[in-house]
Amino acid sequence: MAPFRTIRRFGVLAAALGVGALLAPLGTAAAQDDAGPRPARDGVAWDPASLTQVYAPEPGFYSYAPSVVRDGDTEWIWSCHNDQSRVIEDHIYLTKRVDGVVTETRSVLHASPAPAWDSFHTCDPSVVAGRFHYGGTRYSYAMFYLGNDVDASAHNQVGVAFATDPAGPWVKYPEPIVTSDRVDQWGAGQPTAVSLAGDSGRVLLAYTRGDTSTRAYASVVDLTHVERLRVGPPVLLPTDGLTGADGAADYLNGFDLALDRTGRNVVVVREQHPYPIDNPWWIGPSVQVARLSLTDLLAGTGTWQPLGDIDHDLTGFTRNHNAGLVRTWRGRLADARGVEVVFTSSCSSLPTVDDPDWSQATCDSLYSYDLWSITGRFTRSR
Repeated sequence: MAPFRTIRRFGVLAAALGVGALLAPLGTAAAQDDAGPRPARDGVAWDPASLTQVYAPEPGFYSYAPSVVRDGDTEWIWSCHNDQSRVIEDHIYLTKRVDGVVTETRSVLHASPAPAWDSFHTCDPSVVAGRFHYGGTRYSYAMFYLGNDVDASAHNQVGVAFATDPAGPWVKYPEPIVTSDRVDQWGAGQPTAVSLAGDSGRVLLAYTRGDTSTRAYASVVDLTHVERLRVGPPVLLPTDGLTGADGAADYLNGFDLALDRTGRNVVVVREQHPYPIDNPWWIGPSVQVARLSLTDLLAGTGTWQPLGDIDHDLTGFTRNHNAGLVRTWRGRLADARGVEVVFTSSCSSLPTVDDPDWSQATCDSLYSYDLWSITGRFTRSR
């Protein structure tokens, strides 16, 4: 779920990365100011007191775009992460938490040797359980991910890797399963997947495509026998009902999806627009949780029901972006009565997109990316 401009060459931004201070823990203060659940008429009552830092990388490192599974007292969190201090070259890291304590964090998927399609960045993981037969082995887990082969925000494509254990190792399928031919356009990425048919290899895969416009698609993918994988025709996902941070109609990108416990509805957490004009202007200020019936999503019809926003007023952070839903291994919401969101925070400062004088910067924005969580309960309007 990396921002639409990710993966990117930072250009003039690189000059600012060494001048800022890391974000103060504003979220904690925000939570203490309001101890009770925030009433919501739109479907989720957020509990500010639940705001918790999930993972803070070491200085010089970033973590964002999490795929999160809760299994009992254990949380499995895969995220987009650099592997060398202050080097912007994305790996996929696994951060494992037990009883709320980080027990390990390490790279589990990285670029392939050139000239492979994913020879520069690997990012935007989405992990789901199923039954996947590949190369004579039956795998229990699939990881969909974004990869590219250039040091730029371009030529992104979607691939998949498999493992018998969620800790890895992960075995890549050698070719992308959602392709993009143009090397001068953003391409296809930000995948998110859920299991459709119990203990099988059929999954619903959704993703962002960016070329002449930004839009989202979903396909049914059958990975039961990977050598004979079938990717169904892409369905353009609707945007009716989605609202931006300004209250206006919005488009869909940078999202994670899950099925609710009934299996009849899809819940998404998605980046809101418009993007701010100050640093960092390539990520959204807030994310929105919304719901749509699975039938409508598969048909590319229907109207989303916004359920709640995660924004500065709720968290104290000026950027709340690149979020993931806490799910089960099959891609259903982990909490039957509500939703938990793991999102990325960031500081912000001058310069602005219209006046990029990096001498004004006090925010080392990329290296302030860390992971926080917040929970909410579903509500019903009277």
